[in-house]
Formats: sequence, C-alpha cells, structure tokens
Amino acid sequence: MARQIKDPGLGSKYQQGERRLLNKDGTFNVKKIGIPGNIRDTYQHLVKMKWGRFFLITLVIIFLINLVFAGLYAMVGVEGLTGDLEGGFWQNLSQCFYFSFQTFTTVGYGHIAPVGKLVNFISIIESTTGLMVFAVITGLLYGRFSKPSMRLLFSKNALIAPYKEGWALMFRIVNLRKSILLEMKASVALTIHTEEQNENKRNYFRLNLEIDQIEFFPATWTLVHPITEDSPFYKMDLTQLNHKDLEIIIQLKGFDDTFSQHVHSRSSYIGKEIVVGGKFEPTIEIDDEGEIIIPLDRFHDFRSVPYP
Repeated sequence: MARQIKDPGLGSKYQQGERRLLNKDGTFNVKKIGIPGNIRDTYQHLVKMKWGRFFLITLVIIFLINLVFAGLYAMVGVEGLTGDLEGGFWQNLSQCFYFSFQTFTTVGYGHIAPVGKLVNFISIIESTTGLMVFAVITGLLYGRFSKPSMRLLFSKNALIAPYKEGWALMFRIVNLRKSILLEMKASVALTIHTEEQNENKRNYFRLNLEIDQIEFFPATWTLVHPITEDSPFYKMDLTQLNHKDLEIIIQLKGFDDTFSQHVHSRSSYIGKEIVVGGKFEPTIEIDDEGEIIIPLDRFHDFRSVPYP
C-alpha cells in the first residue's frame, strides 16, 4: 500500500483554479503582496533577480543620479565650470551631464573642471557618491557570481516506461556545468488533489526510487520509481494521468566541489507532462578516442512503446 506522508510545507488545502505548486525552473508558485518595505531585504532581492533586469536597474540608477547632479551644476551656473560651455541651455546641460559622469566615475578627463566653491563642493559629494555606488554594485556582482547554485536540465517529460517485469515512472537529469557534483541525493513526492468531507485537500505520497543516491554525477541520471504495490500509481488508471490533478515534486541535493558547498535544485511534473508508454532514447555516445559524449540536443527524445 502507498505510504502517505505529512505536508512537506506546501499546504494541505486546495482551491479550484490553482496552478502547479512548483514551477519548472524550481521556483515556488507563491506571490506575496502587502509586505512592508525593508531596506535590508534589498540585497537579497537584487542578488536573486534575473541578470537582464539587474543590469537594467543598475544602469537606470546610475543615469538618474548623474542626471540629478547635471541639473545641480546647471542650476548653480555653468560659470562655475571651465571648458567649452558657451552654447545654449541644452548644450550646456549635456556638457554638465558629461562632466557629472566623469566625476561620478572618477575618470576626470580634464575637458571641463570646477572652479567655483559651490561647484567644487557638489563635485566632491558626487565623487563620494560614485565611490559608494560602485562599491555596492561590485558587492552585488560578487554576490551574484559567488552564490552557490546547481544548473540541471530535467527531461521535458516524465515517462511511464517498461521496467523489468512491469512499469515505472522515469525522468532524467544532466548537469549543464563542468563542475563536479558529488553525493547527489534525490527526494520525490506525489501530491494528488482529493475531496474529503466536502473539502478539497492535497494528499502527499513519497515515491520510492530504485536509486535515490549516487556518489558521482559526471553524466546523466535517470531516476526510476517502480510502480509496485507500494506505489500510489499502482491502483490508478495510468492512461488517464494526463487528466488527473496531480504533481510530482522533485528535490535534489549535492555537493559542488567548485563552491565546496551543498547546492539544491527543484522541479516538478504535472499530469499533462507525463507520457504513458514511452522509453528514453540513449543519450550517451562514444567517440573514436573512447571519450563519452552527451548530445544535449537529443536529451529529451523518447520513443513510444505499447502500453496495455
């Protein structure tokens, strides 16, 4: 009989219309609103956001700061600056903007220089601000690059495939980085939505794996859950899995020798991502020199097999 487990922290109540609990990229499908702002949370937010958005926000902040200082120079008066500032207002403002960027980055080409006391004071404030801003950006870049992480590729589909004298749920993973992962452990659970006493609930079951731990992970790893009497799939009509409200939740943990730290990865499969009657195509090839080759462009490939 399938062994039901306690709620792993994802909630036992279910509401109609809910999406999957765990997105394919490993993020949880949870959106928090109404949280009061806290400056101490800004660092975590900037470290975790996507690279494109991070660079865009960084550039916008730098340009806005320099635009403010350029406006201050123009308001004080361009007579406090030496250089080619004999044009109209907009030309002088653009020259102030260039001077602001040179001061902010401490480049100081010398084409324009401050001579007035007030302008010199503003340039001191700006150069100090620039040093602090770039120190913060450097810290954020270091935090983003040095943050331990695991970059795994999961097969697009989980398969109900032939296994020994019966069938098994299978999916496979591969490490997309050249770093070596050691002591890999996998934990897989199934959540099914049921109605109990006029209340929609989630029930969780542990999916026992043929091998749930490997010492080395240099190539690919196919995780196999045999569908035996102990499996929650045993009494299900597997041909209807695509229409069932279920989700397979995967948690992987390993030791990355590059970071010398433990790293984690998560993903999930919902009912429509499970193919009943499939078998993965081989992904490992041997070249003329005896080296193992893994063509990732065929990593997701499988062929159909008859399912009774």
